[in-house]
Parts: sequence; structure tokens; C-alpha cells
Amino acid sequence: MAKVAWKPGTMLYPVPAVLVTSHYDGIDNVCTVSWAGTVCTEPPMISISLRPERYSFQLIQQSKEFVVNIPDKK
Repeated sequence: MAKVAWKPGTMLYPVPAVLVTSHYDGIDNVCTVSWAGTVCTEPPMISISLRPERYSFQLIQQSKEFVVNIPDKK
């Protein structure tokens, strides 16, 4: 599947569930996040909320990075 460039505000309205992927020390992880939203469209910024008890939270704290994936209808 090819990547498609969309405006950030268009992608997050209405608020979809997103997949957050993280990686640290050879460990890959993905989790479903329903708390995601647009912070700003210029520059593009979004927010997510994760509970500290989630395994992904620990990986993100250690690596200081993550990817937000927005699935399409397919």
C-alpha cells in the first residue's frame, strides 16, 4: 500500500482509533489508542493518551519516540 499525504486536520476528524507503534532495545509493539486528537494543523501536531500501565507507555518512555498509524477503511 502506498503512503498518501493528507492534511493533519482532515485525518483526525472525526476522531478515529489509531495504532501506536513503538520500539526499544529490539522489542517492537503496537497498541490501539482511542484517545487521539488534533492539537494544531500548522505545524501538524496530534496528541494521544496512554495509561502508564500500558506496555507501550514504558517503551515510549525509554525510546522517546513512537509512530501514530491511521488505518484506512480497507
